[in-house]
Amino acid sequence: MIKLKGLANEDLNGFMDEGTEFHGELRFQDTFRIDGRLTGKVVSEHTLIVGESGKVDAEIDCGVVSIRGTVTGRVNGRQRIELLAGSKVQASLVSPKLVIEEGAVFSGQCDMGGLSKTSASVLPLPSVVLAGGPDRRS
Repeated sequence: MIKLKGLANEDLNGFMDEGTEFHGELRFQDTFRIDGRLTGKVVSEHTLIVGESGKVDAEIDCGVVSIRGTVTGRVNGRQRIELLAGSKVQASLVSPKLVIEEGAVFSGQCDMGGLSKTSASVLPLPSVVLAGGPDRRS
């Protein structure tokens, strides 16, 4: 296994370097980093890292997806999606947690599994208090 500086206690199980192209379906264990080009599908219960020079056009379904490169398509992060500074993402994102750093560019849709339409309609509206206090006109 490869160990990368900056990955705390995580073993890098696979690496696709700049200049490498892959078309198809990628499945992996542990942590995989892409600095090349990938087109197709990526599936894992673990961590996918798209490095600065990585370009991915795919349907991604992983535990954690950390992006610093360019991603288009659909991204499902079962635990978390991270759009790091310098990333360019044009995709549909689905995850319970989303981190967007300053300097990241995101265009697309995001679904974080929020309130359903029925439960949202029964929430009470907050009362509005004016600067002068309650209206005491009779």
